[in-house]
Amino acid sequence: MKKLTLALAVLLLAGGLQAAGPLEYAPALAVEQPPRETGQTSQTAAPAQKHQTAGSLEEAVQALIRELSAQEGFESWAKAEWTSYPLGPGTHGWVVLLKTDGVEAGYLVIQDAGAGRYLLSEYGRGEYPLFSLQTLHHSLVRLDLIPSDTHAERLYYNPLEALWQITAPGGPVRYLDAKTGEELPLHPGEVPHKELPAGEGISYQTGSPAPKPERLIGGSPFDAYERLPWVTSPPASPPSPAQLGEWLKQGSRPIYAAEVYGGRHLIPLAVTGLAVWSGGTAYVRALQDDDRYLPLGALHHLGGFYP
Repeated sequence: MKKLTLALAVLLLAGGLQAAGPLEYAPALAVEQPPRETGQTSQTAAPAQKHQTAGSLEEAVQALIRELSAQEGFESWAKAEWTSYPLGPGTHGWVVLLKTDGVEAGYLVIQDAGAGRYLLSEYGRGEYPLFSLQTLHHSLVRLDLIPSDTHAERLYYNPLEALWQITAPGGPVRYLDAKTGEELPLHPGEVPHKELPAGEGISYQTGSPAPKPERLIGGSPFDAYERLPWVTSPPASPPSPAQLGEWLKQGSRPIYAAEVYGGRHLIPLAVTGLAVWSGGTAYVRALQDDDRYLPLGALHHLGGFYP
């Protein structure tokens, strides 16, 4: 896969273009010279396919942002600028990072399902989005990995197995969690090789009315480590959207926990809400630095709920 030079990475970011491979990371530039990002994209496909894919992706992103910006807590997205970045080899997906007034404000993960159809694999709001360049920078500084020849590549397998692959000359390959920036206890042979089957998340067909969030059931934020139910008891039977909604309405503080990367890493999440979209697709609002909205169906594949 073609690796971008530092100069090209900066030009792509400054022009709001989509990188086409591993990112050459420039920590100082990423922080001290934050680029003005727009919604333009660039592909590595043949010219006709390039323009068709870029145009339909832009339509999908704009439609989803428009619908979300009408929801409470997402109002700032109406004036947000966005940039899309590809998510590793073979995934046919992008992370879309949004900024308002130069500050990161949220993200979408969109996957190409073919024939002009796109899946919203997850989304979130707040200053610490998935695959944030700022979070990446802080992690690399903490690990003393800041030479100009450090390479960072985005890899996305499912909502809980999303990571940066970091390589530097003369050093081992390292992996960082794409949301928190935490270094993961992984080696190259322990990284997943397959993503979840397509179909998790709502679907948007270009040229058609966009799906809408129709109902939100909210709860209060809390610390996922305030109790440790996954240590002492098995998870509940996989809840339906209605059952999970009832837990939240009754004031329960559900915790979701999953052992990912073959059991090498535990992720507990405080469940603070549920968003149900047109057609009945449900996204669980989970607190991880800030709000993530993760498809309920995908979470059932990966772990369990503790009401």
